[in-house]
Formats: sequence, C-alpha cells, structure tokens
Amino acid sequence: MNERAIPGSDALAELSEALGEADAIALATRFGGTRLYVPKSIGDNHPICAALGRATADRLADWAGGGSIDVPKQAAKRLRVQNLRSRGALTIAQIALETSYSERHVYRILQEQADDRQGSLFD
Repeated sequence: MNERAIPGSDALAELSEALGEADAIALATRFGGTRLYVPKSIGDNHPICAALGRATADRLADWAGGGSIDVPKQAAKRLRVQNLRSRGALTIAQIALETSYSERHVYRILQEQADDRQGSLFD
C-alpha cells in the first residue's frame, strides 16, 4: 500500500506538484484533515471525482492510487488567506469570514508571510 504522510505545507507542496496548486487546494478544502484512501480507479460517482472533476481525480489516482494520503488542512487554509489577500478585493474581516479564522489570526498569518519575505539582517 502506498502511504503518503507529509506534514503541513510540505504535504500541500507535494500535492500541488502532483495535481497543480488550484486542485491541491480544492482537495484540501474538501478533504483536509483526513486520511483519504485513493482507489486505483476512481469512478464518476466517487466523492473524489465529484469534488475535483474527472481529470484531477485521474491524476490523483495515477499519483496515489491504491494507497492513502493525509490531506493537509491548515496549510491549505493559510495559503488561501494569503491568496485572498493578494487579490486585494477582500477586507481582513471578509477573509476571516471566508476562511473561518478570526481577524486576529488572519493578521498573524499575513505577518508571518511578511516576516518570511523580509528575512534576517544576517542572511
């Protein structure tokens, strides 16, 4: 059996590499926080196919079919906060409502992102 257990943002990055970022986020939005069994062949009525569409379900089956994946939840939600903010169309309050985070936590995520970009004086 093919087990893929990679924590947090590394798991999201690996899913993004296999499926594309938008489809990885869609998978995490629908199944985040769960261990998901991926059949070798995903039928049209399977919840994975219903959530992701035929083409993405087939790519997921090719990548992890016959095994289970731990679908990240928080990394995808954090990336969603960053993406919503970068578009500039939503306020912090609207992003908080959209992601089920508090406004304070949205600010914290965005500050962490800014800190990561800034780096250290000694880098």
